[in-house]
Amino acid sequence: MPKLERKNVAGKQTLHDITNRNGEWVCEYAIANNMKIISTYYQHKRIHKGTWISPFGNTLNQIHHVIIDANKKGVVEDVRTMRGLNCVSNHFLAKTIMK
Repeated sequence: MPKLERKNVAGKQTLHDITNRNGEWVCEYAIANNMKIISTYYQHKRIHKGTWISPFGNTLNQIHHVIIDANKKGVVEDVRTMRGLNCVSNHFLAKTIMK
């Protein structure tokens, strides 16, 4: 999928510019259903964008996203990762604040 099409559904605040096939599927789903990947629209430190960390802690990826209908994106005020929760996992909770 061309980068231009991804920019129509994803914001500029992604953790990385390159995506794999799963990321392309998420973008294709959002385009087909008039949705936005709202978790990529808010500026945060790098550690608050990543939702998964490798077992050795050397790779941080943004693999979980919050997707919302494009017409309703104004109800979301912020999306960020919560790293302090002890849930014995290498995945982090994505906290969404809505109006």
